[in-house]
Amino acid sequence: MSPKMSAMNAPHQPTDQFDFSSIDNKPRIDAAECRLFTACRARSAAQPAFLFVAGAYHGAWCYSHYLDYFAQHHINCFAIDLPGHGTLYSASTPVSLGINDLGTHLVQACRTLNQALILVGHSMGALPVMLAAAGLPLAGMVLLAPSPPGNLPHAQALPAVATDRLKAAPNAAEIRKRFLAVEANRDVAAIVQRLTPESPTILNDRYLLRVDIDSRRIQCPGICFEAELDTPDRHPEGQDKAIADFLGIQHQLLKQQPHCMMYGDRWIDSAAALLAWYRITFPDIPASA
Repeated sequence: MSPKMSAMNAPHQPTDQFDFSSIDNKPRIDAAECRLFTACRARSAAQPAFLFVAGAYHGAWCYSHYLDYFAQHHINCFAIDLPGHGTLYSASTPVSLGINDLGTHLVQACRTLNQALILVGHSMGALPVMLAAAGLPLAGMVLLAPSPPGNLPHAQALPAVATDRLKAAPNAAEIRKRFLAVEANRDVAAIVQRLTPESPTILNDRYLLRVDIDSRRIQCPGICFEAELDTPDRHPEGQDKAIADFLGIQHQLLKQQPHCMMYGDRWIDSAAALLAWYRITFPDIPASA
């Protein structure tokens, strides 16, 4: 039985303005056609570092709060723009860019860092993280409200999107409902400005369950954090727990968290839960390391 983790001592900190600007001034590393934003370079490469991978329509910017939070706790961390995402998006992003392509680029980027890594993947971004975990000796793997592997028993497919053009990012109403679970008059303009169109191949890889994961090849410790306020069409009851069981990792339900827990109103509670898992999983790392 894994130790029980709790964020009960974490303060609640609403985020009303969705200010992600701190990431714009972070040091950057370009590698493997990706861009990594860095915070708090560790004193030793032996200290596991977080590498945050965003989901569909998102880029490294969505982890801006996490980068600052873990830097304050002296934990090395990176957030990555994979090809076609975040600062690497362009109108010429190929519609054929798929999740397996993202997984390949993520593996190559990880290899350039020469650092013990814990990959953290949100939503669709959990799938390239799973692919990388099956091919790399990682220190750990964390999934935030993950998309399911295609070979997960009883996984639920979703309607496909048109394949001849990039899919426009969700509008303000969908952001409020699906990403944040907030009231209809909430100002989400800062998020609208940051989201970018998505490759239909990536979306259909996820929606049509085309990405299988060889769970036997994943040997690192890990955890799946489920968002209590997630939408049931994409995250039906029991799916996140089934993903955790399929991969042989822990599962934890985070109360009052929306799908985009890393920048929702209670983002600091989800960050505290991740920090608690880190401290329990790597007890030999001093709190001040």
